[in-house]
Amino acid sequence: MDFRFTAEDQQLRDEVRNFVESEWDAQGIDSFSNSVYSYDVHHVEDDRRIHEYTKKLADRGWYTMHWPEEFGGQNAPLSRVLAYREEAAYRGSPVTTPTFFAHTLMYYGQDWQKEEILGKIASGELINFSQGFSEPNAGADLGSLQTRAVQDGDDWVITGQKIWNTGGHMADIGHYLVRTDPQAPKHRGISYFIVDMHDPGITLRPLYDALGKQRWVEVFLDGARVPSRNLVGELNRGWYAAMTNMSFERSNVEAPSYRLRDLENFLDYARETRLSDGSSILDDPIARHVLADARVLIELGRMISYQVAWIQSKGEVPAMESAFSKLFHDEMTPTVFGSLNRLLRESGIFNVGDPRAPMNGYPQVNSYLSWMNRFAGGGREIELNIIAQRGLGLPR
Repeated sequence: MDFRFTAEDQQLRDEVRNFVESEWDAQGIDSFSNSVYSYDVHHVEDDRRIHEYTKKLADRGWYTMHWPEEFGGQNAPLSRVLAYREEAAYRGSPVTTPTFFAHTLMYYGQDWQKEEILGKIASGELINFSQGFSEPNAGADLGSLQTRAVQDGDDWVITGQKIWNTGGHMADIGHYLVRTDPQAPKHRGISYFIVDMHDPGITLRPLYDALGKQRWVEVFLDGARVPSRNLVGELNRGWYAAMTNMSFERSNVEAPSYRLRDLENFLDYARETRLSDGSSILDDPIARHVLADARVLIELGRMISYQVAWIQSKGEVPAMESAFSKLFHDEMTPTVFGSLNRLLRESGIFNVGDPRAPMNGYPQVNSYLSWMNRFAGGGREIELNIIAQRGLGLPR
């Protein structure tokens, strides 16, 4: 296999680099926080800036270049998509592509959903979605969810609670899994609905991470009404449509590029800075080995993501491969940040905003917060089960 990019792809990289550097001002927001609405992307102003930037990506035709032409995309070849997404992420772009829920609508959406919602996503008008999956007693075991929808005429009335809803306070629209047949086996009898987050039956309560920033919300649904036309896929078979969404969510194409830039920023800091004893981090041969190991992990993550992207480019759903990609990146990100932070020795304890904090404290913050990757979007054991059963054909 030839991993080299074409001259046209390299030219695109140059265009993307110039675009991001001229159009996006990070204003202190780090790449990891941009990716998960974690440490500092929780203000309306931050969200507004990202929204305006996203519209510019859409105007350039880059935002949905990988989409099929029938949905307004370019059906761009894999090498061009990777060149764009990697370069944009490496340069610190807060977003490169639309929500993965768009792919679910392409597969399972009704005609009006494809026309109206996909159109708004493609233009950059609609970027924030509340993903209503996890519940207080149904996190890793999502199939045990109990939020219930009962049909009332042309509507479904939803009652229950969702939790760990990332960025839900920024969203106008949600896509929610609810139980519509309580007598069916737990992975059946679940339906998938598009939800208006401004419905009077919905109440949001903020949830803060351990460093005091609002990363999530709890969502309380008390008689929220959803029109029957908002059903995604078949009634009582929403689990299978939602798993398509998760397979695309777990590709992690940008993650290695974000981490590579983080590593290179750290190397720049290490070359220019002396520790409290007057030495350089790079004087220590063990430190150099740690940094080399981090670089190898990042490159491995890149190759794994390439495989997932290749399968997706053929129109297939990479269930096992996406699970493996998520599992790897869930370990890679905290491992890389943890390694960098430990190399800072005692200085690694200081937080963002502390004048004593190296690199404004971002290695420390991300070392701490990135551990959530091992649970968000599907726990480690869930991913291992997917690999074992769907990939290797092992029994339950």
